[in-house]
Amino acid sequence: MQDKRKSQRRASLTRCTVEKCFSRNGQIPSRAVNFSASGFMLEMDYPLSPGETIKIQFAPDSDETRLYGKSVCLGMVRWCAAQDGSCGGFYGVGVELANQAPRRYNY
Repeated sequence: MQDKRKSQRRASLTRCTVEKCFSRNGQIPSRAVNFSASGFMLEMDYPLSPGETIKIQFAPDSDETRLYGKSVCLGMVRWCAAQDGSCGGFYGVGVELANQAPRRYNY
């Protein structure tokens, strides 16, 4: 199977919080499993829907903050899947960073 990733991934177990944009549900504890220049994979106990816009907050001294240049990132959920036998969250969530997403125009 061909790898379709845009960027090389780096392993991580960094704790973070996730908030759905335009929602009043509050922060959801999570952690990054891996990350790259264009996105990351989260583990969390709650499912998210593909296409949802989320805000992710990392600690100021995390590797992710050093790579992205900020501790708060906006991203779009690309996929979400239940994880069997995970050691952390029940769901794996793929996130594409908003500032890295290609522009798409509909004419």
